[in-house]
Amino acid sequence: MGNAEMTQSQQPGTQGQVIKSREGIYRLLSRLKAQHTPLKLAFDSVAEHYTSMILAVNYQEGYFLMDEVMPSWGDELMAKAVGFSFDSFHDGCKMSAEGLRASGRAIKDGSPIYKVAFPDAIDFLQRRQFYRAPVRYSLNIQVRLGVVHPPVEYDEFNNPIIKPPVWAYEGLLRDLSAQGCQVEVPGDLREQLANHTEFADCEVIFPNGHVIHLGLVVRHVGYDENKELTGLGCQFLQLNPRLDRQISFVVTELQRDNARATSGHAATTPVSELFTPLEPSAKKSKKEKPKDEAEEAAAGAEQDEVDERDPSSVHRFAVNAVQQLVNQLRAKQPLAIQQAWRAADLLLELLEQQRQELILLTRVRSTHQYLYEHSVSVAVMLADQALFDVNNPKSRDKTYLRNLIFAGLCHDLGKGLIPERIIGKTGNLTEQEAKVMHKHSLLTREILSRQPGTPEIALQVATQNCERLDGSGHPEHLKSLSLSPIGKLAAVIDVFDAMTNGRSYRAGLPHALAYKRLLGMGQQLEASWVQQLIKRQGIFPIGSLVAFEQGHLGFVKTLDAANKPQLVRLVYNKLTQQPLPLEDIELGSAPAYERIVAPEDPAKYQLSNQVLLDSLG
Repeated sequence: MGNAEMTQSQQPGTQGQVIKSREGIYRLLSRLKAQHTPLKLAFDSVAEHYTSMILAVNYQEGYFLMDEVMPSWGDELMAKAVGFSFDSFHDGCKMSAEGLRASGRAIKDGSPIYKVAFPDAIDFLQRRQFYRAPVRYSLNIQVRLGVVHPPVEYDEFNNPIIKPPVWAYEGLLRDLSAQGCQVEVPGDLREQLANHTEFADCEVIFPNGHVIHLGLVVRHVGYDENKELTGLGCQFLQLNPRLDRQISFVVTELQRDNARATSGHAATTPVSELFTPLEPSAKKSKKEKPKDEAEEAAAGAEQDEVDERDPSSVHRFAVNAVQQLVNQLRAKQPLAIQQAWRAADLLLELLEQQRQELILLTRVRSTHQYLYEHSVSVAVMLADQALFDVNNPKSRDKTYLRNLIFAGLCHDLGKGLIPERIIGKTGNLTEQEAKVMHKHSLLTREILSRQPGTPEIALQVATQNCERLDGSGHPEHLKSLSLSPIGKLAAVIDVFDAMTNGRSYRAGLPHALAYKRLLGMGQQLEASWVQQLIKRQGIFPIGSLVAFEQGHLGFVKTLDAANKPQLVRLVYNKLTQQPLPLEDIELGSAPAYERIVAPEDPAKYQLSNQVLLDSLG
């Protein structure tokens, strides 16, 4: 938001801003809508407080739609257009508006919804550092403190031997803020843990398997004799922007979870995906022959539901397959490697039948799942480029293509064993940190070499995607003559995907700029593969933002046979600086929009190609 739309709040003692422009109000309300953030409602002359959520925001007509009010007797107040105000917390910020009243009421799916005109202003107060989100006691969020990574040892063939980490303490998360957390650990630890004890490597593990790696320093130690639990008040160590955003996201989700639990409507309100436990594998029949853990994991993975005809379902299955493997590595469990093979089969079939739909899904990314979505994207592009390579006799060999996709899905598994403080560091790595980071390729090779049926091409991709033609890569500093053709291709694809997709601490590069940088890396990357990549993906690839002569901006949805934009979704006009109603235009049949004048950077306009997944109308 630009400075022109903000004024300092006049309330004494606050550090907030008053957002008055329609665009600014639209953006704030859209944030609340996108994250399903609860609104705390206060009606004029009514003592009680109520809860609702925003269902839709209409910029052009200046109104938003609100869900039913809880408790339900608040419906009468809304129906009578009694004035109200709301408070809400999003990403650790407080948003408030007053002078509101419903201007319309309708019934949707058996529940009332309300039409409310935009407020004249929204008070926006940054107070992340003060808000502590409690964790309900039925919610099991594990915290591990003080990981010790044993030194890497090597076998007789000079391959690294992976040893699992050892944790000093394990407990449960009791509250969370932007600056720290409260952890309960069994037993009396007052003599063992003093104030200011630091743990550089810790894990917070959520019920769905998502893990946040960070550092903590203990600021307070207290013991509850009745519960026989030690409470640790902890402060985060050296948060980078990526971790900061992850924690802010969890704080918001915990706030929503508490609003859900206390609203009286918990039975029908979905639990956050973050707090939804993974479904356990099907229980064995007593008459069934006992299986070992690896067989059970594979059997459980084969029973996962997936709609093989739905690209979104297949893509989600593949992302989950990679995430499950990483989680199993971190938890020292046997790998359900068959799930990755099944994902490879489904992705290959989809690539051959619905290529552009699948490519689109790999281009729409979420920052908190970067590692898993990056792996799926690399897998799909490896096979896609191989299909395009007419000089390769294996380009139509299904076994070869299946192995390629499997290689891409698993090429970064070793990163799951690298500390998050190194993986997520935004600045330059120290020499020691770089050495640890560069081990991920060797770890991946070791992991895959232990899995029965792993093809040689997967081992090549795992290590050679980080090598460079001039020997400046890692882990073995191989030069061009020592690299396989598929290793050189994997390096180009890995760099391209990493460049063009954002992290929590930075936006991705526009595709045109990424192409330019790749072409300038002739000493490190194979130029012929870079040129092939550009030809196959197109100058304006699927998912990229383009500008038309009239100032309209749109995301490319599909390409024609010549790999030029065919279907574009309009989202914004940079001349008027206003969002546009979402509209898909087919360039061949829409003369007013036939001429694309330039690529554009979505970050410049705070746009996201997530809108490509939204339905129209």
